[in-house]
Amino acid sequence: MLARGEFHRTSLDDGVEVWVTQMGSMMNMNTAFINRATGTVALVDPYDAKGWLSGLAAEGLTPTHILLTHTHRDHTVGVKRLVRSVPDLEVWGHEESVSSSLLGLVLFKKIELTHSWSHEAHTSVEWSSGGIELTVTHSPGHAPGHVTLHGHGIYHAGDLLFTAKSGRVDLPGGDSVTQWHSISHARGLLQTLPPEWRLIPGHRYEWIDGTTPDWVTIEQALAHNHALNATELEEFDALPFLRFDD
Repeated sequence: MLARGEFHRTSLDDGVEVWVTQMGSMMNMNTAFINRATGTVALVDPYDAKGWLSGLAAEGLTPTHILLTHTHRDHTVGVKRLVRSVPDLEVWGHEESVSSSLLGLVLFKKIELTHSWSHEAHTSVEWSSGGIELTVTHSPGHAPGHVTLHGHGIYHAGDLLFTAKSGRVDLPGGDSVTQWHSISHARGLLQTLPPEWRLIPGHRYEWIDGTTPDWVTIEQALAHNHALNATELEEFDALPFLRFDD
């Protein structure tokens, strides 16, 4: 289990490195996709700007892209400082993830996207830069404009899925039916990926055995994640972790 701010690094045969870390009091999981040959560093949901900047600088690296699964404040904490520190840093997110409502702004961080995705729910587009190639799937339900990203041995689930559960649906913009459709779509997608790939959750929460692993394999998630295995809407909607009152 990673200590807060510790980086787990994996070097792949395709020349891409994957760094995974846990940051913040809510145990947010961050992923970085790095290609040293091209100088490309894409950070997913960066929480601690100082931690990322110092960790990367120690390796002679600088972030070039931020990729946001959604714009809840705990997933965007580090964005402002990173943008201020790195000229021309690209900030990507789905156009529907930027909230304009007063209630939504309590929960959603006001983010200025430099680039946006606009594809329909439960569809995917390809994103690539400097030898990094990711599939971006629009997966709303926990939050408007929520996306997941997968490639290079990683499925970064954001708050669509945790290791054993899923994101709640009772926050502004959340919707249980939409979340169920997104998870149903994710189930089919995960079944097409190599079973040994890692599912990186948005938060390091409890696994089925009471431990809190940083990730699980896709095979483990498909076998044991309660939301992925709720194949009927009524069964999913009754899951006790979807709403605060439960």
